[in-house]
Amino acid sequence: MTSDKTNPFRGSDRVVTILPVNIDGIKGITRDISSSGIFLEVESPIEPGKIVEFLVTLDSPGGDLTMSCQGEVVRLEEFEKSYGIATKILSLELLPLLKDKKS
Repeated sequence: MTSDKTNPFRGSDRVVTILPVNIDGIKGITRDISSSGIFLEVESPIEPGKIVEFLVTLDSPGGDLTMSCQGEVVRLEEFEKSYGIATKILSLELLPLLKDKKS
């Protein structure tokens, strides 16, 4: 993981990390995360100004954890085969790990 301090307009450091993400059935990955936002790479464009809810899957020693986020899309970038969306985090909740109920 690396921090990005090259952009003087960013309010907080970015940590480069790739994690699975799902926005209402649109699959993608995280590209970087900070305390105030998450940059996502997804299959379909999402226009700036839209409020989105998305799930980020975190791998942990005890199993996968899910981070439930609500964010505002503040920037859209078009890549060759995908789209980048910068989101400002409005809310974030770490969902409890659900253990298998085995008898």
